[in-house]
Amino acid sequence: MKCPKCPGSMQTETYGRKIALHRCDQCGGLFCKPDVLLEMKREWMSEIVLDSGNKKLGQKHDALGDINCPECGIRMDQTFDQAQKHIWFETCAQCEGMYFDAGEFSDLKYETLMDRLRDIVKGARPQL
Repeated sequence: MKCPKCPGSMQTETYGRKIALHRCDQCGGLFCKPDVLLEMKREWMSEIVLDSGNKKLGQKHDALGDINCPECGIRMDQTFDQAQKHIWFETCAQCEGMYFDAGEFSDLKYETLMDRLRDIVKGARPQL
């Protein structure tokens, strides 16, 4: 499976008993399904092990929104987290896969006072 944001390959990664996702071997982007995301949020230390990509590179890749699903190949929808509007990611309407740039899952897992400030500065992703 090819990464939708760089020339890298999506490698299968596991953590614990219930988490299996795909992580880019170059940029560290993550591709998972909604049920896996819930497990990732519940699992202790999952953000440190799974979201190990370069956050600065992830911030650059955040601007790349017109991407195709690495699983289905169809254009992914651009969206944002309802609770933390500064976290922008892509979702697939067909397979329900979600793509997070490096650092986004770590930010998504915990909501802090800084996240509220980021919401004000960055805001919700413009809908195209």
